Amino acid sequence: MQLIAIFIFCGLAVLLDFVKIQYSSDEFINRMLAKIVQQCCGSIAAIVLMLRLKIKLFGVPQGWLYFIPCLIIALDNFPLISYLNGNIQIVRTSASEVILFAGYCLSVGLFEELIFRGVIFSVVAGYFSKDKKGFIKAYIVSSVIFGGIHIFNIIAGAGVVPTVLQVGYSTLTGALFAFALIKMKNIFIPAFLHGLYNFCGLFCTKEGLGLGSFFDMGTIIMMAVISVLIGLFVLYSVLTYKEEDRVDLYKKLGIKPIKEEKVADNVDESNT
Repeated sequence: MQLIAIFIFCGLAVLLDFVKIQYSSDEFINRMLAKIVQQCCGSIAAIVLMLRLKIKLFGVPQGWLYFIPCLIIALDNFPLISYLNGNIQIVRTSASEVILFAGYCLSVGLFEELIFRGVIFSVVAGYFSKDKKGFIKAYIVSSVIFGGIHIFNIIAGAGVVPTVLQVGYSTLTGALFAFALIKMKNIFIPAFLHGLYNFCGLFCTKEGLGLGSFFDMGTIIMMAVISVLIGLFVLYSVLTYKEEDRVDLYKKLGIKPIKEEKVADNVDESNT
């Protein structure tokens, strides 16, 4: 049943790329609803896949203090100084438009986190050695995969330079969301942060509720300083990640401890 559900909802998500359903006569509302429905289909498939892989990242979040630096980065993605200086114009202000746009950002954040932090991070962590060194490799590689996947934006018509920049900062944000996951051990936390990050970053753009964002020097400096400071904190926290926390995390990722793997290997050898 799980495999059938995965195929059905994956199929629906792909089908909705080609079959355009008219949800509303309003172009913006129709576009938001179409994307939300598609992302939700993909999210359901991803959740079922995680359950099938015995990935248990749906429990009560831990370490809420680590939520704060991640929240700051997400909010820092909003061009606050440019907005306060009047360099940004918001054209869609109705409650329905704001709510739908927020729903779209959250649906994208949920789907991508279920795939990249829920499934891919778990698979990569299981591939490397089940120790501190393997954990750090999995953390880095999974973040690079998340950033690297954005290279395909070139196919969608994005320029080479913007795409390369997006690959770079997406790798860093992937590392941030992975940090939220390993510290709080709940997939919905990085999903929320990812959605909020997108909401703040796209709020003033044509894709969002404005006419296009303008990043002045003050905005860029503020974003850079905050990002560097929190980035250093995240790096230190990952490098000093406690062994008991890693073991607990790996259990939730469905990864067997080293001792259990050795026992299983010995059983296999004796059977042969």
